[in-house]
Amino acid sequence: MATWTGISTALSSLQAQRVAMDIAGQNIANVNTPGYVRQRVQLSSGLGVDVSAIQRLQSGVLGDRARTEGARLGELTVTSTVLNEIEQVFPEPSSTGLATKLDALWSGFADVARDPSNAAARIQVVEQANVVTFWLNDAAQRLTDMSTDYKQSLANLVTSANSYAEEIADLNIAISQSVQGTSDTNSLLDQRSYAATQLSNAIGGTFTIDDANIMRVALGGTTLVGSSSYAALQVNTTAGTTSVQWESNDATAAITSGTASGYLDTINTVIPEWTASLNTVAAALTSKVNTAQAAGYNRAGIAGAAMFTGTTAATIAVAFSDGAGIAASTIAPTGGVASLNGSNADTMSALGTVSGGPDGLYQSLVVSLGYSTQAANQSAQTQESFNSSIRSQIDSESGVNIDEEMANLLTYQRAYEAAARVLTAIDEALATLINRTGLVGR
Repeated sequence: MATWTGISTALSSLQAQRVAMDIAGQNIANVNTPGYVRQRVQLSSGLGVDVSAIQRLQSGVLGDRARTEGARLGELTVTSTVLNEIEQVFPEPSSTGLATKLDALWSGFADVARDPSNAAARIQVVEQANVVTFWLNDAAQRLTDMSTDYKQSLANLVTSANSYAEEIADLNIAISQSVQGTSDTNSLLDQRSYAATQLSNAIGGTFTIDDANIMRVALGGTTLVGSSSYAALQVNTTAGTTSVQWESNDATAAITSGTASGYLDTINTVIPEWTASLNTVAAALTSKVNTAQAAGYNRAGIAGAAMFTGTTAATIAVAFSDGAGIAASTIAPTGGVASLNGSNADTMSALGTVSGGPDGLYQSLVVSLGYSTQAANQSAQTQESFNSSIRSQIDSESGVNIDEEMANLLTYQRAYEAAARVLTAIDEALATLINRTGLVGR
């Protein structure tokens, strides 16, 4: 009886070591698979060797922390990226920046002041004014285009988030119907964990797993993913404000972290803030120059008319194309003869240094943008470093180490060979016993 039990015991060991080798090989094969968590076979002894479970080596606490901090990194990364892009709209200091073009405009007024009768100098001022307004128009358009692009990026992101939410709900069903502690179930858990990470990076949220191993996701207390279903999201823009809403009732979803939060802040706050700052520059240019124009007389001796129209960067334009319209003189015509006095043009040439003028406002914009960008970059870098630390902790527990898995594989192979040798020894003993025992009845 003991001999037959030995065969069963050796067979159980062969089967257990075979499973262990398969799992070690699976770990090695998935070393570069995103979201894969290494597995370990748990063996138990009794009347032989049994595989009691296939353990998935992952810390739930670290996983929750990684999702939370990953969502925070997504938000900070968007802010940093956007501010760096906005800095490209204001390339200072450089020959292509607005500061250089304003300087050329004021220098043009100085040339007219020196020789009010010089038609070429007057035309040059008009051309420089056109260069300035074109630069402002273009900068405003680039900011508008950025906002449009980020709205589309937000829409694409929400579509992806809906897909991940649906995937998690489907995996909840599959996991609830599978046998816990098996390789197949662990594979489903890996897929769900990866989808949860992507969803968290996209829109943040709160993730919980109950005793039945069902994951639920909520946004601001409202369920996004339940045990077997999910609620879809959509992007909406109303009265100039963009938000993420629930498709079911058009209520605003609470997006407080993740890449989506960064997009929403970009669209609703960051880009409008710097657009408003640029508009103050355009408004100051219009106000200061037009006020100076109104105080003088043009080449025909007529009171100066507005040189600029529009009060925003997108709408500002030069009102006339003839340089004779520049009100260079402060002296009214005498006896019907216009004065070629250039003192008012001299005043306009100094507008670059006046308090509240376009130059000072633009300089303040550039400096503030520089500080904001630097702070955003530092915050994103700090968060990335923190996230790297968390990922290192997760990798040390859940990541596949090729050397370790090769050692495990070798161990299981040797154990398999040992069990095979035991089985062979029992077989040889039985063969000897059977073949060398006398015939019954003789």
